[in-house]
Amino acid sequence: MAAPKKIAEPHKELRFTRAGQAQGFIVIAAVSFAFFLLIGLTWFMGHPTFTWWMALPFLILSVLLAKLSAYCARHAYIILTPLGIEIFPLIRPRKHLNLIYWAQIIDAVFDDELTTLKLHFNEDQSAGIVLSLRAIPTKKLPLLKRALESRLAEKER
Repeated sequence: MAAPKKIAEPHKELRFTRAGQAQGFIVIAAVSFAFFLLIGLTWFMGHPTFTWWMALPFLILSVLLAKLSAYCARHAYIILTPLGIEIFPLIRPRKHLNLIYWAQIIDAVFDDELTTLKLHFNEDQSAGIVLSLRAIPTKKLPLLKRALESRLAEKER
């Protein structure tokens, strides 16, 4: 089972969270909460077709989405460390952590819109990993690109 390694210099880590996804989840949570309020107020005003429990699914959904949004904004998606790149999935990140050492990476290719990253493990570019970068805020993507390119250029020297 892969697990994060203890490193001597944690201040050299570069951490990217899923804050881009968090924005979408918090908007959906707000809309769900608005539906909860709308149905709750309609019931409170005495509308005959609404009962008190009809608003509860929207409240539960909004609470769950708000918690998911906080989780995405707080926890890492990609961490660049002196050892390599740690990739954390959204579900069960401790169990499914993927650590890619710098020695494994031959090339890193970003698409034009900075929405995907391809890490190649051989010269033929037939083995590697494709990562979606849509979870990372767009303002942070140039930093990720510059950090990866400079680290790979440093490795080539």
